[in-house]
Amino acid sequence: MFLTDYYLREIKTYKKGQVRQVTYNKYRSNGRFLLENFPDLVLSKMTADDYQQILNKYAETHEKTTTTDFHRQLAWALKRAYNVDGILKRDVTFDAKIPLGKQSGKKKTKFLEIEDMRKLVQELKHENTPEANFFLILLKTGLRFAEALGITLDDVDFKKKTVSIDKTLNYKGRQKGTRAFAPTKNKYSIRTIIVDDAVLYMLWKNAKGADPDESIFFRLKGFQFNSTLNGKLKRACRKAGVPDITLHSLRHEHATYLVSQGISSMAVAERLGHADDTVTRAVYIHRLETEKARDNKEIAQKIASL
Repeated sequence: MFLTDYYLREIKTYKKGQVRQVTYNKYRSNGRFLLENFPDLVLSKMTADDYQQILNKYAETHEKTTTTDFHRQLAWALKRAYNVDGILKRDVTFDAKIPLGKQSGKKKTKFLEIEDMRKLVQELKHENTPEANFFLILLKTGLRFAEALGITLDDVDFKKKTVSIDKTLNYKGRQKGTRAFAPTKNKYSIRTIIVDDAVLYMLWKNAKGADPDESIFFRLKGFQFNSTLNGKLKRACRKAGVPDITLHSLRHEHATYLVSQGISSMAVAERLGHADDTVTRAVYIHRLETEKARDNKEIAQKIASL
């Protein structure tokens, strides 16, 4: 049996329907890479050197983090071939080295300054389109894109001013001609968050004509592709005169703003649906460090003026 045949069989049997569709798509993408580059590699004859060559080849066109994910998924199948099916006589993935990979490109600006964030908010309020409303909701809630698309009227409590997050919208997959709701990223992502009157109004306004259990935004024209929405957000950023950001960046902006206003990292983590505040502190503490440096400079100037 060829490696490619075994890998594709295993992911279809044990991963399809068992992991999120986006994760399964990554497994399939890895299978295409194997088909294109190692179509004739016989599984039973594989050696550790063969496996390392596969990783080296993959790393030629991918960054190290992506190569690490590839290694994890391919190694899962090969360990089954060794431990479960007995096709391999040894674990060929043992002590494999992850190559440095392709050098990452120049990173785009990830965080807006508070002043730029307010400029963007004013521009989105001025546009007042369903897309602009959606961007504002993401900025004011920190929701993931698929979580925001999953919101229905049933999820909104207008009296308590909360939104319950217990599902996402599988916007990349189809089920009987309609988009299907899917589980949240993990159990920690199931949460209820407090929102302000502006978010409640935008949800109510865009939900006109929607069934209580129907996605508020996905049924509207222009919400079928995140690439289209990213393009509109980019145009809004340029109109506002601020650096370009993406839909997912709005989640970062929400978190960094709360951290900068003195909200605890644990409270921010719970709002974002993180298991704990480890990720929150590692990623969003950037805002605090930036402001700390600025404050220190200002302190030095004040002291010097005495």
